[in-house]
Amino acid sequence: MNPKEETEKAEWRKKMFHTVKAQLDANPVLQKMLERAHPNQIVQFVEDYAHEKVRWIDRGDEDQNWVEHEELKWLERANKCLDQILQKKLFDAHCLWRAEQLHTPEVKVTFDFRKWERDIRNCLFIEPITEQDVSLYMQYLNDNNFEEELGFLEGWQDYEDITEAYQTEESDRSVPEWYDFHNGRTGLGVYMTLPDIRGEKERFYMDLWRQQQLEERQKLEKQVAEDVKNGIVSDATDTRPTFAYYQPEWEKWFVTTFEDKKTIKKYRSYTKGSKENYFDENLEEALDILAMADRPVPIEGWFDWKEAVYHSAQGYIRTRIAEAMYEAYDQYRLNVDLGIGFAVTERLVLNDDWYRKAILIGRERNGEPRNFDF
Repeated sequence: MNPKEETEKAEWRKKMFHTVKAQLDANPVLQKMLERAHPNQIVQFVEDYAHEKVRWIDRGDEDQNWVEHEELKWLERANKCLDQILQKKLFDAHCLWRAEQLHTPEVKVTFDFRKWERDIRNCLFIEPITEQDVSLYMQYLNDNNFEEELGFLEGWQDYEDITEAYQTEESDRSVPEWYDFHNGRTGLGVYMTLPDIRGEKERFYMDLWRQQQLEERQKLEKQVAEDVKNGIVSDATDTRPTFAYYQPEWEKWFVTTFEDKKTIKKYRSYTKGSKENYFDENLEEALDILAMADRPVPIEGWFDWKEAVYHSAQGYIRTRIAEAMYEAYDQYRLNVDLGIGFAVTERLVLNDDWYRKAILIGRERNGEPRNFDF
């Protein structure tokens, strides 16, 4: 707000204060009621009330918008939980498709499941959400292992990693908690043990494509070497290797190899502090949630007060999501029943052309037609 607007706002408040005060002074019913009160108290009450009313009028719309935003926030989070229900349906279909027990024209290659993961509500080859699905998820909300989101860089359709985690203890990640909870009550974990027939076929074709890439690269390198030998400047592609500088371990190696001792010390202090402050960041978020709660939230007993605050906030989050679940479900069903598509909530920029082309090249190298009928 610029100085001119601030001045105009102050004048408006002053004028509104006198207007409200005059209305109170002229209200016969109010004056009759206040006759039995001390005169000084009456004056103070009228002024205080006028100040408060001006504040309500001034801030009412803004505060109402905030309240509505808070309610929408929980509805949005409930909708994300509905998406988890659909992701499990898609993952089950994913397993069946790879085992060649499900066929659908919407999927040609395994990569397609990543696209449907990002447009899950418009995926028509899985069954819509039912009240029974919502009821089961409501039970999951009360489970100690409830997780609202996956970890960074984890996906709902990470077939190889998820099935490996289900079948062995050597995986770098775990089965999503919702999948684990769902499987425990439906027995559908058996889908994760089905053979990956389609995946094996695609890997075979991809290996043939990689062999072609290797041959072309070797041919290029041979040509570059021949040109250099003959003194010819070649515009061929640079064949020097790349390095994964974005990996944390590479960064650590680079710092400890090329930086001085003072910088290395600061780097180690920073990385250690970042890890130790991670929970404090969660604590700050938990305190914010509890501070904005629309009801008293009891603090759970815990050995550490930070853990107690965190778990209490998580309990409140689950309660608010549960309260919004059926409203979110009703909105979802309205779209489904009327045949109305859903807006895409995630970016769909996934370049799958290279994967499809690689499969087709592999098919061709194997003397097969350039199609996905395999």
